[in-house]
Amino acid sequence: YKDVLTVSDLTVAVGEERKELCSHINLDIKKGDKIAVIGDNGIGKSSLFKTIQGIIPHYTGDVQWGKNVTTSYYEQENLNLCPDKMAIDELWDRFPHIPEAQIRRVLGNVLLTKEEVYRPVKVISGGERARLALCIIMLEKSNVLLLDEPTNHLDLNSKEVLEDALSEFDGTVIFISHDRYLLNKVPDKIIEITKSGAVVYDGNYEYYKEKALDVKPD
Repeated sequence: YKDVLTVSDLTVAVGEERKELCSHINLDIKKGDKIAVIGDNGIGKSSLFKTIQGIIPHYTGDVQWGKNVTTSYYEQENLNLCPDKMAIDELWDRFPHIPEAQIRRVLGNVLLTKEEVYRPVKVISGGERARLALCIIMLEKSNVLLLDEPTNHLDLNSKEVLEDALSEFDGTVIFISHDRYLLNKVPDKIIEITKSGAVVYDGNYEYYKEKALDVKPD
């Protein structure tokens, strides 16, 4: 597959009253693209992610996923985790065929170790929940990752682990972030969402700043 996602003239609207956040969104995402989605708060970046996945309906426009595309979605609030399960069971119940040693190794890769893995999801920290959700995505082995603010709750060590993993990932990555370091390290394209469309910049955040804001890099 080469064509991962084609979005034509999409309007993102939320709620029963169909409040329009942004419109005329056109995207053409190819295999291997590493794309950061940026834009003002409230412009509809998270809602765009949910719209293209069919989690919330789209009222105008067209969304076409490529053949053989499999997606994993990292939600900003980690609402897909079960609060009463222990961290290790949250992972193991989803992948029961994987031996315990490998499950522990995956958890260890994101710095979840020892007694931490036996605590319920609802009592572990925001950072630990974020790392657990990223573990699930690693084990799903999808070829397209959709990540909504993946570094929000992460400490510096965890951020570096994630940045390296995303840089080495040979599939397609589409992520929303305000993290300048991540925005410079990982993407080869920046897509800025505005009320009236999506503007594509073929570079990282420094390139975007030069082109869009006409500001020299620091």
